[in-house]
Amino acid sequence: MNMQKRFWSVLLLCLAVWGASSFKRTALSAAAPEVIKVEPPNWWANHSLNPVRVLIRGRNLLGARISATRTGMTAGNVRVNEAGTYLFVDLTISRNAKPGPYPLRVTSNAGSVEAPFEITAPLPRAGNFQGFNQDDVIYLIMPDRFANGDTANDDPAVSRGLFDRSKGRRYHGGDLQGVINRLPYLKDLGVTAIWLNPIYDNNNQLDTREVYDGEPTTGYHGYGATDFYAVEEHFGDLAKFRELVERAHALGLKVIQDQVANHCGPYHPWARDAPLPTWFNGTADAHLNETWQTHLLMDKYAAPELIKPVLDGWFINILPDLNQN
Repeated sequence: MNMQKRFWSVLLLCLAVWGASSFKRTALSAAAPEVIKVEPPNWWANHSLNPVRVLIRGRNLLGARISATRTGMTAGNVRVNEAGTYLFVDLTISRNAKPGPYPLRVTSNAGSVEAPFEITAPLPRAGNFQGFNQDDVIYLIMPDRFANGDTANDDPAVSRGLFDRSKGRRYHGGDLQGVINRLPYLKDLGVTAIWLNPIYDNNNQLDTREVYDGEPTTGYHGYGATDFYAVEEHFGDLAKFRELVERAHALGLKVIQDQVANHCGPYHPWARDAPLPTWFNGTADAHLNETWQTHLLMDKYAAPELIKPVLDGWFINILPDLNQN
């Protein structure tokens, strides 16, 4: 009799859990879909990588379908995460597709919404994409610490307490305009390439997770990205970055992009809501700590248990490590 009771208790519990999960999924799919972010926001005509996988972040995406609103591009292989907050879609771009906006239609039983997307004309190869080698004289620039060429973008960092030259880990005011203004000076030095620290958008509040000498820090260094497709507003914007590159090329200077593929910042939306359970190596509550031991990667005798935190750990125990596998 006890076994019978236990069986029915377990069965009722399973049904309750299934019912709650089913109710949650039904509730999530009952509202019209919303689109917050499309990554990448564009792709290039006649690119060698085709189709391109796009990640759409939003709400109420469970059960959503994707369709292209213009000829020249098709959408397929749609997948939505369990929470209905991320949608993956593969976009195939026709070789005859003309550059321009190609919005996507996101449709569910509760409604539809457009997701912006653009096919972009590729830059001419002449004078671009030259790479660098041992013959280059490379000048490393941390934009925030180089030159303040546009004081207008110092705020709202000033009003939020992020801008303070008396503190080593706050913003000091350098920006992309400051680099542009001094390109002739760098040319005169004999520099052939400039390497900028990351210019990604970073957290707009004081960083209370990374504390130095008892003080919260900021994203002045650029390595705590909250958006890999936007420029930190204290440095400028995408148009200003393009101007910098074009001005540098006009002087014969190369520009090296510091592209962070290992991690995102702790305030990135992914850190609060990962697109997939395996998006990161570990979680905020359970992960390995990477403690500046990169030299171990060059040691062929290093034990695997010492190397693993370097490859899969969260840098300084803070930056979420992207699962490259």
